[in-house]
Amino acid sequence: MKGTSILAILTIWLALALALALAAGPSQPQQPANYTAQVLMVCEHGNVKSLMAANYFNELARARHLPFHAVARGTAPNSTTVPPPIVDGLRADGFDVSDFHPSAITQADVAMSERVVLINTGLISNLAEGSKQLEEWTDVPPASVNYAGARDALKAHVRTLLDQMANMKRQ
Repeated sequence: MKGTSILAILTIWLALALALALAAGPSQPQQPANYTAQVLMVCEHGNVKSLMAANYFNELARARHLPFHAVARGTAPNSTTVPPPIVDGLRADGFDVSDFHPSAITQADVAMSERVVLINTGLISNLAEGSKQLEEWTDVPPASVNYAGARDALKAHVRTLLDQMANMKRQ
Protein backbone atom coordinates (compact mmCIF):
# COMPACT_ATOMS: atom_id res chain seq x y z
CA MET A 1 0.00 0.00 0.00
CA LYS A 2 2.86 2.37 0.89
CA GLY A 3 4.50 1.93 -2.57
CA THR A 4 1.15 2.60 -4.23
CA SER A 5 0.75 5.90 -2.32
CA ILE A 6 4.17 7.15 -3.38
CA LEU A 7 3.47 6.18 -6.99
CA ALA A 8 0.09 7.94 -6.87
CA ILE A 9 1.65 11.12 -5.43
CA LEU A 10 4.40 11.13 -8.08
CA THR A 11 1.83 10.57 -10.83
CA ILE A 12 -0.31 13.46 -9.58
CA TRP A 13 2.76 15.70 -9.22
CA LEU A 14 3.97 14.92 -12.77
CA ALA A 15 0.48 15.47 -14.19
CA LEU A 16 0.25 18.82 -12.42
CA ALA A 17 3.72 19.86 -13.63
CA LEU A 18 2.82 18.87 -17.21
CA ALA A 19 -0.47 20.79 -17.03
CA LEU A 20 1.31 23.92 -15.80
CA ALA A 21 3.94 23.63 -18.52
CA LEU A 22 1.30 23.25 -21.24
CA ALA A 23 -0.70 26.17 -19.87
CA ALA A 24 2.38 28.39 -20.05
CA GLY A 25 2.69 27.79 -23.81
CA PRO A 26 5.86 27.30 -25.79
CA SER A 27 8.96 28.36 -23.94
CA GLN A 28 10.79 31.42 -25.16
CA PRO A 29 14.45 31.88 -24.37
CA GLN A 30 14.55 34.51 -21.65
CA GLN A 31 17.38 36.98 -21.27
CA PRO A 32 18.58 37.67 -17.74
CA ALA A 33 17.23 40.84 -16.16
CA ASN A 34 20.70 42.41 -16.25
CA TYR A 35 21.35 41.50 -19.91
CA THR A 36 23.14 44.21 -21.88
CA ALA A 37 23.34 43.99 -25.66
CA GLN A 38 26.70 45.01 -27.08
CA VAL A 39 27.01 47.32 -30.06
CA LEU A 40 30.35 47.30 -31.84
CA MET A 41 31.44 50.67 -33.25
CA VAL A 42 34.21 50.26 -35.84
CA CYS A 43 36.34 52.85 -37.61
CA GLU A 44 39.72 52.54 -39.28
CA HIS A 45 41.99 53.26 -36.32
CA GLY A 46 39.59 52.64 -33.41
CA ASN A 47 40.55 55.79 -31.56
CA VAL A 48 38.47 58.59 -33.05
CA LYS A 49 35.07 58.07 -34.72
CA SER A 50 34.25 54.71 -33.15
CA LEU A 51 35.39 56.01 -29.76
CA MET A 52 33.29 59.14 -30.10
CA ALA A 53 30.26 57.12 -31.24
CA ALA A 54 30.63 54.59 -28.41
CA ASN A 55 30.78 57.36 -25.79
CA TYR A 56 27.75 59.19 -27.20
CA PHE A 57 25.87 55.88 -27.52
CA ASN A 58 26.60 54.80 -23.94
CA GLU A 59 25.64 58.18 -22.52
CA LEU A 60 22.30 58.22 -24.35
CA ALA A 61 21.54 54.55 -23.61
CA ARG A 62 22.11 55.21 -19.89
CA ALA A 63 19.93 58.33 -19.99
CA ARG A 64 17.12 56.33 -21.63
CA HIS A 65 17.64 53.36 -19.25
CA LEU A 66 18.24 51.02 -22.20
CA PRO A 67 20.18 47.74 -21.84
CA PHE A 68 22.73 48.52 -24.53
CA HIS A 69 26.47 49.17 -24.36
CA ALA A 70 28.85 50.16 -27.15
CA VAL A 71 32.55 49.41 -27.55
CA ALA A 72 35.04 50.95 -29.98
CA ARG A 73 37.34 48.96 -32.25
CA GLY A 74 39.47 49.63 -35.30
CA THR A 75 40.14 47.70 -38.48
CA ALA A 76 43.76 48.90 -38.52
CA PRO A 77 44.78 50.63 -35.27
CA ASN A 78 47.94 52.67 -35.80
CA SER A 79 48.40 54.10 -32.32
CA THR A 80 48.13 53.10 -28.68
CA THR A 81 46.51 56.37 -27.63
CA VAL A 82 43.82 58.84 -28.65
CA PRO A 83 44.96 61.95 -30.56
CA PRO A 84 45.15 64.96 -28.20
CA PRO A 85 42.57 67.06 -30.13
CA ILE A 86 40.07 64.18 -29.79
CA VAL A 87 40.84 63.78 -26.06
CA ASP A 88 40.23 67.53 -25.68
CA GLY A 89 37.03 67.48 -27.74
CA LEU A 90 35.59 64.51 -25.86
CA ARG A 91 36.61 66.07 -22.54
CA ALA A 92 34.64 69.18 -23.53
CA ASP A 93 31.70 66.84 -24.27
CA GLY A 94 32.02 65.34 -20.77
CA PHE A 95 34.06 62.19 -21.46
CA ASP A 96 37.50 61.25 -20.18
CA VAL A 97 39.21 59.03 -22.75
CA SER A 98 42.77 59.82 -21.74
CA ASP A 99 43.37 56.21 -20.63
CA PHE A 100 41.72 54.60 -23.67
CA HIS A 101 43.87 52.29 -25.80
CA PRO A 102 42.52 51.33 -29.23
CA SER A 103 42.08 47.66 -30.09
CA ALA A 104 41.76 45.81 -33.38
CA ILE A 105 38.41 44.21 -34.09
CA THR A 106 38.25 40.44 -33.59
CA GLN A 107 35.85 37.66 -34.50
CA ALA A 108 34.92 37.44 -30.81
CA ASP A 109 33.94 41.15 -30.84
CA VAL A 110 31.63 40.52 -33.78
CA ALA A 111 30.17 37.35 -32.27
CA MET A 112 29.38 39.09 -28.95
CA SER A 113 27.66 42.06 -30.62
CA GLU A 114 24.00 42.51 -31.47
CA ARG A 115 24.95 45.22 -33.97
CA VAL A 116 28.12 46.13 -35.83
CA VAL A 117 28.39 49.73 -36.99
CA LEU A 118 31.03 50.57 -39.59
CA ILE A 119 31.97 54.24 -39.59
CA ASN A 120 33.63 55.25 -42.87
CA THR A 121 35.37 51.88 -43.11
CA GLY A 122 34.80 48.37 -44.35
CA LEU A 123 34.78 45.19 -42.35
CA ILE A 124 37.52 42.65 -42.84
CA SER A 125 35.86 39.94 -44.95
CA ASN A 126 36.43 37.00 -42.60
CA LEU A 127 34.85 38.99 -39.74
CA ALA A 128 31.71 39.91 -41.69
CA GLU A 129 30.50 36.31 -41.61
CA GLY A 130 29.64 36.40 -37.89
CA SER A 131 27.88 39.78 -37.78
CA LYS A 132 24.23 39.70 -36.80
CA GLN A 133 23.23 43.14 -38.04
CA LEU A 134 25.62 45.31 -39.97
CA GLU A 135 25.12 49.05 -40.41
CA GLU A 136 27.29 51.55 -42.27
CA TRP A 137 27.65 55.24 -41.53
CA THR A 138 29.50 56.73 -44.51
CA ASP A 139 28.76 60.43 -44.03
CA VAL A 140 30.82 61.25 -40.95
CA PRO A 141 33.46 63.93 -41.63
CA PRO A 142 37.01 63.49 -40.28
CA ALA A 143 36.97 64.59 -36.63
CA SER A 144 40.57 65.77 -36.91
CA VAL A 145 39.43 68.35 -39.48
CA ASN A 146 35.85 69.05 -38.35
CA TYR A 147 35.26 67.84 -34.79
CA ALA A 148 31.88 69.56 -34.43
CA GLY A 149 30.66 68.15 -37.76
CA ALA A 150 31.80 64.63 -36.83
CA ARG A 151 30.22 64.95 -33.36
CA ASP A 152 26.89 66.15 -34.79
CA ALA A 153 26.78 63.41 -37.46
CA LEU A 154 27.66 60.70 -34.94
CA LYS A 155 25.11 61.93 -32.39
CA ALA A 156 22.38 61.95 -35.06
CA HIS A 157 23.26 58.38 -36.09
CA VAL A 158 23.40 57.26 -32.45
CA ARG A 159 19.95 58.70 -31.71
CA THR A 160 18.48 56.93 -34.73
CA LEU A 161 20.19 53.64 -33.86
CA LEU A 162 19.02 53.75 -30.23
CA ASP A 163 15.46 54.55 -31.37
CA GLN A 164 15.54 51.51 -33.67
CA MET A 165 16.99 49.22 -31.03
CA ALA A 166 14.54 50.42 -28.36
CA ASN A 167 11.62 49.79 -30.72
CA MET A 168 12.90 46.29 -31.54
CA LYS A 169 13.28 45.57 -27.81
CA ARG A 170 9.61 46.47 -27.22
CA GLN A 171 8.37 44.12 -29.94
